[in-house]
Amino acid sequence: MRKNQFYIALFLVPLCLLSLLNLVWPDQIISEIENRTLSQMPSLKLESLFSGQYTLKFEEYFADQFPFRQFFIGLHQQSMDLLKSPFTGDVALISRPGHDTGTGETLEHDPDDHVILPTATDTGNSTTTPTTLPSGATDPQTTPEPTPVVTEQTQPTEPEATAPAVEGEVESFSAVIIVNGYAMELYYYSENRVSRYAELISRLQAKVPEARIFDLVAPTSLEFHSPEKYHSNSSSQKDAIAAIYAKMPNGVIAVDAYDKLVRHYDEYLYFRSDHHWTARGAFYAYTAFCESAGLEPAALDTMETGFIAGDFLGTLYKYTNSPRLKENPDSVEYFLPTVESQGYAFSSTAMSEGYKVKAVRTEISSGNKYLAFIGGDNPLTHFTTTLTNGKSIVVLKESYGNAFVPFLLNHYQDVYVIDPRSLKADLPEFIRQHGIQDVLILNYTFGVSNTTWNNGFEAMIG
Repeated sequence: MRKNQFYIALFLVPLCLLSLLNLVWPDQIISEIENRTLSQMPSLKLESLFSGQYTLKFEEYFADQFPFRQFFIGLHQQSMDLLKSPFTGDVALISRPGHDTGTGETLEHDPDDHVILPTATDTGNSTTTPTTLPSGATDPQTTPEPTPVVTEQTQPTEPEATAPAVEGEVESFSAVIIVNGYAMELYYYSENRVSRYAELISRLQAKVPEARIFDLVAPTSLEFHSPEKYHSNSSSQKDAIAAIYAKMPNGVIAVDAYDKLVRHYDEYLYFRSDHHWTARGAFYAYTAFCESAGLEPAALDTMETGFIAGDFLGTLYKYTNSPRLKENPDSVEYFLPTVESQGYAFSSTAMSEGYKVKAVRTEISSGNKYLAFIGGDNPLTHFTTTLTNGKSIVVLKESYGNAFVPFLLNHYQDVYVIDPRSLKADLPEFIRQHGIQDVLILNYTFGVSNTTWNNGFEAMIG
C-alpha cells in the first residue's frame, strides 16, 4: 500500500509543481529555437467559449507556454543529434510533419496603411484609378505584344538540360530530408488529386473562353539537390509536371518553368531552410512564362536588387529544428520591378476597404522574410502600375506565387492576385467584370495536390 502511495506521489507532486509554476511563469513571445511567434492567452468571450474556439486556443496557449518548454525542445534536439548514426546513408527519425499549405501567412498590416477606396463600378475596367507616368517617363509596353500560338505545352528550344547527380549524407525526418545543407520535402505523385486539379482548370476555361489561361507548376529543390532515388519514379517532379500538363485541355498554355530552373540549378534558386524558391528562382520561372505569353522578360540587370537585412530560417527549419540549418541561415534576395505601382490587399472582391501593400518590401521586421513579397498570402491583392497598355492578369496561387508576382508588374497595367484558400468569390464573374485578359494558375508540385487549395479553387469556379 505504501509503495503504491509512493508511486502516486511521484506522479502527482511534479505535476502539481509544474501547474503552480505555470501560473507565475512569464509568457514568452517568440521561440528562438523554433523561429516562430508563440500563442498568447486568448481573450474569454461567450461566443468563443460556446463554440469551442476558446478551449482550442487555450490548449495551444498552454502547449506553447509550458514551463521550461524551450529547454526541453533544445534537449530533444541535441539528443536526436547524438543518436544519429555516424555512418553515411539514410538516418530515420520517428516523426511526421503536419506540413500543409494551410491558409497561408500574411505580413501584419500597419493601421496607418488602412484605406477605403471608391465603390467599384461595373465598367469592365479596374476598380482603382491607374497611376500616371512620372514626368518625362515613357511606357515601355504601349506596343501590343504578339499573341503566341496556343499549344498544350510550350517546348524548350534548347537541348534538354539535367542537373548533375548529388551525393552526400542524408538526414531523414520522415517526410523531410537534409542533404548538403538543404532541407527538402519528399514528394509522391497522386493521380487522383492531379486529375482533379486538371479538371478544375478545364471547368474554368469553359466558363471564361475569352481569357488566355496559363498553368505553371514549379518543382521544389528536391529535384536538384537530392540523390536520384528521391526524385525518380513516383517521386520525379519532372515526370509529375509532364503528367499534369498532359491532362490539360486544348487551349490551356502550359509553362515549362522546369527547363529554365534546371539550366540554372547551381544558382541560389531555393532556400535551404524553407520550402519556397528564392526571387531568383521565381525570376527564371517568370522568363518561361514570358516565352509562353509572347512577352519580352525584363533582364535581371535592369532591376534594382539587394538583400533584406537579417537572417532567414524558414518552414523546414521550424519542422526539423536542425542545428545544421541554423548554422547556415538563408538570405532573401529581391528584385524591384522596373515600373512604379500601387498595391492594396483586400478580404473580398468588393475591393472597397483594404490595406496598402508593396510588391517588394526591402525592409521587414518579421522573422519570416519571405513575407516581403506582396505582403504574403492575402485573399486578394490588386496592383496598378504606371503602364498604360490596358493589359491585365489575375494570378491564382499559393505562397510560391508571392515571389513571382512582382516580375509581372513589368508588363501589366493591372495585376490581380488571388489566394483560393482564403477568398470566397465568383471567379468567372470577377474575370469578366474587370476585363481580365490573362489568367495564370501558379502552384508548386505539392500545391497541385493540396485539398485546401483545390477546394477553394473549386468553390470559386462554381
